[in-house]
Amino acid sequence: MQLEVHASRVIGAPTEKVFDFAVASENLPRILKVFGPIPGITSIEMLDGATLATGARRRVRMSDGSEIFEEVTALDRPRRHSYRWLNAPAPPFSLLVRRGEADWIFTASAQGTRIEWTYRFELTSPLAAPLAAVVMMLFKRWMQRGLERITPFVSG
Repeated sequence: MQLEVHASRVIGAPTEKVFDFAVASENLPRILKVFGPIPGITSIEMLDGATLATGARRRVRMSDGSEIFEEVTALDRPRRHSYRWLNAPAPPFSLLVRRGEADWIFTASAQGTRIEWTYRFELTSPLAAPLAAVVMMLFKRWMQRGLERITPFVSG
């Protein structure tokens, strides 16, 4: 069983500038911070000396001490950045979620750049769905706050 979570934001800056900031590994700890039980990102390390590109793998260290290994499944500047988890999250989330895939879509708008961020989660069991739905509401707020934190870095 899968659940999807969506967040979006319009940022008053050119698409290339927003994309470059939002996908840069060194910037994600600045915008994806702890929110309630959702850990923040503390660092991202590209594996095997890779640069950010489709097929690259990275280690994402979280504020709870856990690590998520990801594979970049699409990188199309300045339109799309997608990735999937290569391992399950740390407990207690691993009791609910087996895998995650994210897709960031960047489009030019009259106000600047619109970011659409979607996360798809594969649940460990259909029985996890009721509790996972509550956790996903918090996760959506974590995503939304992250998108909001981009604005001061790219505006002006």
